[in-house]
Amino acid sequence: MKLFSLDEAPYEPVSHDPGLRKRVLTRGTLPYVKHVSHIILQPGDSASEHSHTDDIEVIYCIRGDTEFLIKQENVFIKKGHLLFIEPGEIHSITKVNEETELLYFRTPSLGPSYT
Repeated sequence: MKLFSLDEAPYEPVSHDPGLRKRVLTRGTLPYVKHVSHIILQPGDSASEHSHTDDIEVIYCIRGDTEFLIKQENVFIKKGHLLFIEPGEIHSITKVNEETELLYFRTPSLGPSYT
């Protein structure tokens, strides 16, 4: 058993957008999970285009309403949505409509696409 607490996770900058701050609940302690992170975005926040060469990024929206751009397609997520972003897919956050809370993690791709 492993227990992690958001209360004990310090804030740190997001690597591709240092103006955004996240909390990393765990990094490198679970097999096949590089990190589990939490972020709260405010209206006006955005994340620049980027991709993850070998990883799948999994994003769960705890609350809020946010617009992503993934492979030049607008994707809207809100409370209760789960989003998978495949390795190499260029993505960004283009619009935060209301305060949005996300839990996300990256895991290595272990095989063919799930789509």
